[in-house]
Amino acid sequence: KNHLGAFEAALLPQCAGGGAADGTASLDVASNPLMAGLDALLRISYVDDIETFKVCLDYWHLFVCDLFSSEEVGLLAMGSGGAQASWGGAQQKSPFANLGGVAGGQPGPSGPPKSRKVAYTPVLSALRLLMISRMAKPEEVIVVEDESGHIVRESMKDNDTLVRYKIMRETLIYLSHLDRIDTETQMIDKLSMQIDGSEWSWNNVNTLCWAIGSISGSMVEEQENRFLVNVIRDLLNLCEITRGKDNKAVIASNIMYVVGQYPRFLRAHWKFLKT
Repeated sequence: KNHLGAFEAALLPQCAGGGAADGTASLDVASNPLMAGLDALLRISYVDDIETFKVCLDYWHLFVCDLFSSEEVGLLAMGSGGAQASWGGAQQKSPFANLGGVAGGQPGPSGPPKSRKVAYTPVLSALRLLMISRMAKPEEVIVVEDESGHIVRESMKDNDTLVRYKIMRETLIYLSHLDRIDTETQMIDKLSMQIDGSEWSWNNVNTLCWAIGSISGSMVEEQENRFLVNVIRDLLNLCEITRGKDNKAVIASNIMYVVGQYPRFLRAHWKFLKT
């Protein structure tokens, strides 16, 4: 854990500086030590050890929060302050502010700083997949798999899991604001792999649906409606083609959970959901 913390501390100033001198970062891991470091941390984040993951998660949360804040600063610099209303609230002080570099990347020859979001596009896309694949269980979920592999109602709350869920939820919301289309596409693709059976498991469908529920409110209404219609139809299809009482119970509980996280959609599509 201590070595991992030192590794992250070494990455922080580099990420704060935005990479190359012109505010961009090479996407080639082989030629860019910073991108290689982030790629290594992504791989470490998949290690099946919760304490290791928590250390990685703290770093990713800071990284994405800072990147999101720098995008807001960039919008303000370009006179687009009105565009940030849908980006989710008040600005936060950059956690990288005292680490050197410029929050929004290095300034160009003339004009506002260049976007770091573009430079880190591959990292951000991989991070979305990580958050979707390892999303922690939210407080609202009470139907879980016990140690014997049976579906039961949970009677106790796991505070450590709830804290992790809140951090992951906020991180994924920032990631969704940075690229809603990629977030939606990755979730739909993961759902398709549940239907074709290539990634079907209780854990996979649970974490996917918890991730889908976690980004409630991060999309404009039209996009949210289109996205959820696809999600619910796919989940209903999955429930229909899947055999086994316990399997169907898991899918049904996830349908109810997802719908419950989107009250705006629920009010507008009550007839659709009744069918």
